[in-house]
Amino acid sequence: MSKKNNIKLLAIRFGWLGCFGIAIGFTIVSLLQISQADFSGFLWLQKSMSELGYYGDTDYAIIVNGGLFFGGLSITLACLFALQVTDGWMKYPFWLSLAGSFVAIAASGLFPLNVYHLHIYGLTLSLWLVSFACLSFIIYALTLNWQQMKFSILLALICLSLNFCVLILPYFGVIPSPAITISMTDIIAASASIFPKPDFWWQALAHWLSMSVLILWVLTLLSWLNKSIETK
Repeated sequence: MSKKNNIKLLAIRFGWLGCFGIAIGFTIVSLLQISQADFSGFLWLQKSMSELGYYGDTDYAIIVNGGLFFGGLSITLACLFALQVTDGWMKYPFWLSLAGSFVAIAASGLFPLNVYHLHIYGLTLSLWLVSFACLSFIIYALTLNWQQMKFSILLALICLSLNFCVLILPYFGVIPSPAITISMTDIIAASASIFPKPDFWWQALAHWLSMSVLILWVLTLLSWLNKSIETK
């Protein structure tokens, strides 16, 4: 096997490991939260991802934060490996912004909601970088054989739309926010923690959906890399 294919395999393995770490952390803690006797309703409308990682609110916060930190760093390595073995000039803004977004996600796990401002800064940076990665990927895919990447393009558009809802619409008053949104920090904070909680906490739901789609999108990118190994 060539050196290029070996690097692709490293990217795929680190990527899968990172996706598994993030997903399993949230899955375990979500199930434990739902199983509590005093819990009722839909988790994604009552608890944000940040609140599940809040030390003091749950005994299992370290699982979420550990998954975000180690999973984020693992996917960052996957992106840097993929940067070395893919083609096209648009690979640089795409893979570097995606790597940066997972560094920010790892930082949000290293600095949980207990470290309020650092956590909010990490969330803000990750949302903006993921949005830029989505845009650059769509352009990147169009310069390649985009017919084989239709599903990845669709997921990038969905992820971009969800981030747009969280970042932009409340700021311009298109969607009302339950918090006074005088700055971008206030907007991101409303998706991390808010009191009293509204009946429909759409910011938290959008953030949950955005992370879920992001992980699924990364998996499709890993599948694309894997196919490029099989066809050579």
